[in-house]
Amino acid sequence: MEQDAPRRVALIANCLLNQNAKVCDGARYRGLVSPVVEALLSRGYQLQQLPCPELAFAGVRRWWAVYEQYDTPAYRAHCRRLAQAIAPLIEQYLRRGDEVILIGLDGSPSTGVRFTSSKPEWGGRPNRPEDDWEIVPRRGVWIEELEAELARRGLPPLPATGWALDMGRLDEAGSRRDLEQFLDSCEIAAGSRGDNSAVP
Repeated sequence: MEQDAPRRVALIANCLLNQNAKVCDGARYRGLVSPVVEALLSRGYQLQQLPCPELAFAGVRRWWAVYEQYDTPAYRAHCRRLAQAIAPLIEQYLRRGDEVILIGLDGSPSTGVRFTSSKPEWGGRPNRPEDDWEIVPRRGVWIEELEAELARRGLPPLPATGWALDMGRLDEAGSRRDLEQFLDSCEIAAGSRGDNSAVP
């Protein structure tokens, strides 16, 4: 690849490349989520692993939670600090004309892109499987703060989707179809922009 040629860059939720970052019993794959990695690499994307805000905030012994439990001033401030650290790199990609996409983790209270988990009355440690929660259409806390930081810098919203790992029962075939359709739409959009995709 030529040094100055535009690149395809996929910003990926930490746990899609490191299932060890998941809460106890939350990992579904050994090591990384290979279908996501294979789909991106086959289309020429460079992979950029995002930090895991939950792991950095609550550690490896944390329990599962919903959006409302992470929607706190302290956690949002933590996510903003992480966003401020990673945003300059994203800005650099965009300003040089790279195609940048975001792959989150649907159902996650932090990295959900299309969906997050919700249960407003939850507090403290949940009691799986007795406790239940809902999946609602909205961003997770970390994705909200990352997108807000990019917007503060005057950057456009990134094309984004989520791998449905935290939606309850995993439908891998359906998730593969969703991801492929998303990547197809990104290719079409990038082709229609031509060489004018750099952020001014």
